[in-house]
Amino acid sequence: MTDPVDDFIVFQQASCRYDGGQDVLSELSFSVAQGEMVYITGHSGAGKSTVLRLIAALTRAYRGQVSVMGQNVAALNPAQVAQFRQHIGLVFQNGHLLNDRTVFDNVALPLVIRGYAYQDIGRRTRAALDAVGLLNKEKALPPTLSGGEQQRVGIARAIVTKPALILADEPTGNLDPEMALDVMRGFARFNQTGVTVLIATHAIDLIQALPQRILHLDQGRLSSEDPLSAASLGAAHGHA
Repeated sequence: MTDPVDDFIVFQQASCRYDGGQDVLSELSFSVAQGEMVYITGHSGAGKSTVLRLIAALTRAYRGQVSVMGQNVAALNPAQVAQFRQHIGLVFQNGHLLNDRTVFDNVALPLVIRGYAYQDIGRRTRAALDAVGLLNKEKALPPTLSGGEQQRVGIARAIVTKPALILADEPTGNLDPEMALDVMRGFARFNQTGVTVLIATHAIDLIQALPQRILHLDQGRLSSEDPLSAASLGAAHGHA
């Protein structure tokens, strides 16, 4: 990976479409500096999730370029993509947890796949669980946990490899307001350690409670890069 750079993530006129249909993203251009925490907002179908998928090399732009950590994502071969993703932690709205495995085993899975030593797996896994306040739940099965706890297990799994970048797609969508705020504060704490964090979210109240830079999408285009007031942000979403 490259040395720290101001333009940690760069979209240059990037367009993306699925199955030959209309563009999901159209000529999207923006940059994110290393160590930033950024919210991506917009109406349903505006392209928020697609932005994260492009960054993680889960899909590719058909026009324009997406560069992450100094690399043109579209130019990576499968082996390079696998190595590239080792620097990224992914958090989803639904935790994608293995319900027949313990919390410890779920969080440890990325380390097991990468062949970490047994002692390192234990140390890193418990450190990640401690960071999200779930060290006392390591032997529990996911179905026995609350929604907020399951989401925090997903976050622990995303950070256990100490990624340079966290991408979170609607991470509070299924949570009550108190749990959602707790999860978002967790992302803010990771950001304070130098991790770059991008969060796609509809949660306008949380954005207002924990202000960061906002990228607002409207029909696949960037309509604003500035921090929006409560009134203008609400109007933008209402208009969409």
